[in-house]
Amino acid sequence: MASYTYKLYKNNEKVSKPLPNKQYIRRELELMTTHQLREICIKEKLVESMLGTLDRYELIELIMRYRGATENMLITEYLLTGQERLEKITKHIDIFLENNKSIQNPSRIVIYEGLDTDKYDRYVVHAPSILEESNVLLVSGDKELCAIFNLIADKNKPGRFYLVRNGKLPAKESQHKNYSLLYFAKRESEILYNIYNDENMLLPQSMKCYKLPLLNFEIKQPIETAQPLAIDFGTTNTTAGLYIDRELYSLIDKGGAEENLLKSEDINLVEVFCDTDDGEILTPLIPSVVGIWNIKDTAEDDIDYVFGYEAIKLARANYIHEGFCVFFDIKRWIRDFERQEEITDRKGRRIFKKRKEIIKVFLEYVIRIAEQRFKCKFTTLHLSSPVKEKQRFLDLFGEILSAWNLETENMLDEGAAVLFNTISGFLEKNTGRHIDKEEHQALVIDCGGGTTDLSSCVFSIESRRVSYKIDIETTYENGDTDFGGNNLTFRIMQLIKVMFMEKLTGTGAKAQDILAAFDSDTYREVDQAGISVVYKMLDNAYEEAEIFIPTRFKNYESGSPQEYFKVKNNFYFLFQLADDIKTEMFARHRYQRIVIDSEEQQQLRSGEKLIYPGRWRMSTQERGELKTIRDTPLISFTRYDVGLLLKADIYEIVRKFIEEPYETGQLMDYSVIKLTGQSCKISLFQDALKEFIPGRVIEFGGREGTDGPELKLSCLRGAIKYLKAKKGGYAEVTMRHRPAVLPYIITAETHIGEEKVLVARDGDQTLSGNISRFAEGVALKLHLKNLRGEERYTYVYENRREDFCPVTYEDIQAKYSDNIIQDETDNIIENEIKYFVWYKESQWGFEVVPVLRQGGSLYLGRSEVFTFENDLWENNFFDGLK
Repeated sequence: MASYTYKLYKNNEKVSKPLPNKQYIRRELELMTTHQLREICIKEKLVESMLGTLDRYELIELIMRYRGATENMLITEYLLTGQERLEKITKHIDIFLENNKSIQNPSRIVIYEGLDTDKYDRYVVHAPSILEESNVLLVSGDKELCAIFNLIADKNKPGRFYLVRNGKLPAKESQHKNYSLLYFAKRESEILYNIYNDENMLLPQSMKCYKLPLLNFEIKQPIETAQPLAIDFGTTNTTAGLYIDRELYSLIDKGGAEENLLKSEDINLVEVFCDTDDGEILTPLIPSVVGIWNIKDTAEDDIDYVFGYEAIKLARANYIHEGFCVFFDIKRWIRDFERQEEITDRKGRRIFKKRKEIIKVFLEYVIRIAEQRFKCKFTTLHLSSPVKEKQRFLDLFGEILSAWNLETENMLDEGAAVLFNTISGFLEKNTGRHIDKEEHQALVIDCGGGTTDLSSCVFSIESRRVSYKIDIETTYENGDTDFGGNNLTFRIMQLIKVMFMEKLTGTGAKAQDILAAFDSDTYREVDQAGISVVYKMLDNAYEEAEIFIPTRFKNYESGSPQEYFKVKNNFYFLFQLADDIKTEMFARHRYQRIVIDSEEQQQLRSGEKLIYPGRWRMSTQERGELKTIRDTPLISFTRYDVGLLLKADIYEIVRKFIEEPYETGQLMDYSVIKLTGQSCKISLFQDALKEFIPGRVIEFGGREGTDGPELKLSCLRGAIKYLKAKKGGYAEVTMRHRPAVLPYIITAETHIGEEKVLVARDGDQTLSGNISRFAEGVALKLHLKNLRGEERYTYVYENRREDFCPVTYEDIQAKYSDNIIQDETDNIIENEIKYFVWYKESQWGFEVVPVLRQGGSLYLGRSEVFTFENDLWENNFFDGLK
C-alpha cells in the first residue's frame, strides 16, 4: 500500500534538508494532532512566545497565516444560478494575455454524457511556469459557455496538467464550431469560483485569460454494451475488467492519450491511480476499503464516502482527538449482510447502516470507474464468488445490484476461474495443434488477504471440428477462514510492538531472543509441538506489551473518547506500518533491511529502505495515563528476520491442506498445483510445498520482489476468458460442481450428557440427524467443531411456542420430504420436541426444524438456517481486540 504520512521532508533515500517556504493545505492540517501542528511550527520557525498555550485550531490558523497554501477553488458541483452567472461573464472576457505559445493544448476533446473526464483520459496541457491548478472555460466562437473544466497538476511532471471535469456539470455543443479554451491565472480563477458560488458577488467588467483554439469538441452518449463487466470482489483488493472486441473498440473514443491505453481483441483492466514513493502510477488493484468522510445533517442517506486508496489515506491519518470510520475486510460481511454497522464521520456524527448498503456503494464505485474508463453503460455483470458460498453471494448481489443483469448461469466460482485461466493459457501456447482428449487433475491453493481456500478440479480438453470441448468438475476441499495475508501482517505488527516496548522501557522480552527461538528446524517443531507452541513466546511478549502500548480499542469503548481514539490510532498505525514492511520486503524491490525512524536522518546503504512513520503517531501508558510520544524509536528488520517470523505460519497452513492427501498418495495424482492470491507470491509458500512435493513444478503467476498483481488477476482473467469462450462459441465448456468436502461437524448433547453428531461428512455422503427435548425446553444448543474435534462456536436455537402450528405428516412431507421421514415423526412421544438438523450446502450451513407432539397431534415449528462461518467466531483483525 502507498505510504500516507505527512512528511516535512520527502526524500527517504538520503539525508533530508529543510525545504524553505513549504506550504501546507488546510484540509491536511485538520487531520493532524496538536503535537504534530506544534512540530510544524518549530520546524518552520513559526515560534511565538505563547506557542505552548495555543490550541489545535489556533495552531492551524498560525500555520495557514505564514505557510498556508491557498486551497484550489475549483468548480466541481453543479449550481444552476452559478452556471447562469458564468454564462453572462463569458461575454465580457475580451482581454487575452500574450505568451500563450508556451502553452500546449489538446487539439480535440470528447466528453461523454454523465461520465467524468479525468486524468485517465489523458487530455494533457503543458504550461511550464505559467499556469497553476485552476478553472478552465470552454467557449464557442460567439462566446457561448459550452463546458467547465479543471486544470489538475500531474504529480510526476512539473509544468504538466490534465483537463478534468465532473460528469454532473452541464455541457453543450455549439453551432459555431470555433471553440477555444480559456485558461486563467490563479486570482482570476478564484474570481470565477466566487462568482459561481455567490449570487451577491458583482460581475467584473472584464477578465484576463489565455485563449487557445480547440479544433473540435464533441459530446457523446456512453455506449450501452452487452459485454459483461467482470468483477473479482476480494477481501483486500478488488479487480474488474472486460474483453473488448473490435466492434466495441471502434466505438470507444480513446481520449487524448499519447499512447492508447485500451487494447482491441484483448482483456482490458479497470485501473486507478495510486501514490507510491516513485510517484503516481496506475494499478488494477482497487483496495476493498470504505471510509466515511462526512455524514450530512440533511438526511441519513446523504453520506460522503471515500473508497480504495483515498479510504486508506483516511485510515493512515492521525485521528487521536477525533473519531474516524474506515471499514476493511468488507467481503466477510456477506456472511451476515443484514447486520448493521455503526458509522461515524470525522466530526463525530453517528448513524447505523446495513452492511449490504455499504457493500453496494463500494461495488457501484467500482462499476462507475469502469464506465468512465471504457465509456460504456454496462447491462450485465459477472461477479465471482467462493465455491462454498456461491448461493449466498448470488442472493446478495441480486438484491443490491438489481439495476444490472447478473451472469447467474455462467457465474464461475473463484477456484474454477483460476483454473480456466490456466487452461486458456495452455490452449494459447498450443494454438494450431490438435489436442486429443486429455484428462488432468489440478489443485488450487488461494491465499488472499483474509482467507485461504483449497479446491480440486478434474478437467479434460479435446479439439473438435468447430471448437474445443472442455469439461471441468470442481470440489471445495478445505479452507481456513482465519488465515490470509492479514495474518502475516499481524505477526509483523506483534514484533514491532514488542520492539517498541523494548526500546522505550528496556523491559519485556527481547526481539532478538524471540527471533532466535524461530531459528531452528521450524517445520519439525510445528509438526511435533503445534503452531501455538511455536509462537507462544511472541504471543506472551505481545500480551505484555499491551499494557504499555494498548491497541485493543474495543476494551476502551466505555472510557473517554480521547483514550478510545488514541488506542484505535495505535492499532491502525502499527498495522499499517507492518503492512508497509511486508509490502516492501516481498512485493516491491526485495529490500534486505527496513529501517523505521522518526528522525528520517539515516544514512542508508544499498538494499536498505527507510520508512518514516512521522511524529506524534503513538500513545503509551505512563502512570495510568495515555500520553502521545513525539518520536517512535529507531528499529530495523532484515529480510531474514521477517522470513523467520512468518515461516511457521505459512508451513502450518500448507501442512493443514496438503498433509492428508500427501499421506494417502492422492497428492501425486495432481498434474497441476496452482498457487493464487497475492500472499502466495512470498517464496515461503513454495518452500513449504516442496516439503510435500519434491521435484514437482508448482505453478504460480508472479515472483517475489515484483509489483505485478498477476496472482490476484488470475481469477479475473479466468472469468473474462470463460465468458468470451462461452459467448463467442470458441469452446463448449461444461462446468460441474461436486459436493463440497465438509470441514465441520455439528453436535448436541443428550439429556444424559452424551454427545450426538447431527451433521457430518461420511465419505461422499453427508449425515443428518435429530435430537429430542422435553416440550418445556426453550433453547437448543448446537456445537460447531472442526474435524479435529475442537469447538469453534455454539449456536442457540430459540424455541418459541407461538411458532408451532398444527400439521399432518403429509404437510411435513410436502415441505421437507428429503430430510424428515415418517418413521422419525411416528415415534415422537407426547410432549417431545424432536429437532431435525441437516446440511444446507447452498447456504454453507445447516437447517434446524422442530416437530412437537402434543395432545396426540403433530406441530411444526420455525425453520432456521445457521451458517458455519460468521463474525462471532472468525478471526477479524479489525474488531478492536488485537
